[in-house]
Amino acid sequence: MIPVPSSILAVLLERFKAPTAEKFGGGREDSDGVVYAYPYGAGRRLLKILAFPVEEQQKAIFCFEERLRFMRFLGENGAPVVYPLLSPQGNLYETCASETHGWVGYSMEIAAGESKPFDYWDEDAFRHWGQTVGKMHRLAQQYPSWEASLNPADGKACLHWREEWDGFYHWCQDAEVRAKWVEIRERLEALPRTRQDFGFIHNDPHIANLMIGGGGQVTMLDFDVANHHWFITDLSIACQSILFTRAGGMERPLQDRAPLLRFFECFLAGYEMENHLADFWLEQLDLFIAYRRILLFIAMYGWISSQPEQHAAWKQMILTQPEGIGKELR
Repeated sequence: MIPVPSSILAVLLERFKAPTAEKFGGGREDSDGVVYAYPYGAGRRLLKILAFPVEEQQKAIFCFEERLRFMRFLGENGAPVVYPLLSPQGNLYETCASETHGWVGYSMEIAAGESKPFDYWDEDAFRHWGQTVGKMHRLAQQYPSWEASLNPADGKACLHWREEWDGFYHWCQDAEVRAKWVEIRERLEALPRTRQDFGFIHNDPHIANLMIGGGGQVTMLDFDVANHHWFITDLSIACQSILFTRAGGMERPLQDRAPLLRFFECFLAGYEMENHLADFWLEQLDLFIAYRRILLFIAMYGWISSQPEQHAAWKQMILTQPEGIGKELR
């Protein structure tokens, strides 16, 4: 995480006509940026500031802008998501530069509700959560890009699942896990990709990226890893908190199917109000949970390696890829 210099903050605040600001969130080692709250009218708005190294700036800003455009498309079409608001200059974001980094900032409303812990249980919220994801997937089928984004600088595809897979392949430090990652790719390559099952998705819609309000109403946050992927990916990630806390099945064996099945019963009831996935895709849920299990293992490897028992259990889950609940969801 690159701290925001006061000079950069001052320039971006001026671009958004913000007289003052206070830190609102982000800024941790694992954060991609820092979020500030600033006065706007009778209330406040948020300004998120991110940095991109100069040598990576063109592609990084292109991908950043692609994600902002997708967020705004969803928000303008009624999806309950936090999305970028135009700056006073009419831009999706504003930029400034230092010697080593390009800096970008965009503004957004403060979402109603509050963040909930991983062990939170509210069936109304699960239905609204599913409905939100379903609406995003329905709208994604109308979005111009659906297989990948093409970088105009070199014409190469980016923001697609193979690029994500490749990044984690090179990041992986465990040879046995890397071999399983290769097996996962072979299975994914065999899957169909159509506009009804594949497109631009959130790619991280777990409970920590929701604001939950009264009656279980939800607002989706944080599209920083939005990507072109199979829709079932988002469903597999949504159940992440249940797999870690109540049921098992992520880093330890599945111990209790009941809460996982009940979560999906509620989630799918909401999802089906907006979009439909064929039974075939629900049967692939275990494959996409396996994909997520390895992805998280790689991303959290430093911490996992300091926990010998959890490391051993998690790795065993990766190597055996036990059956979960996919066939029970039809």
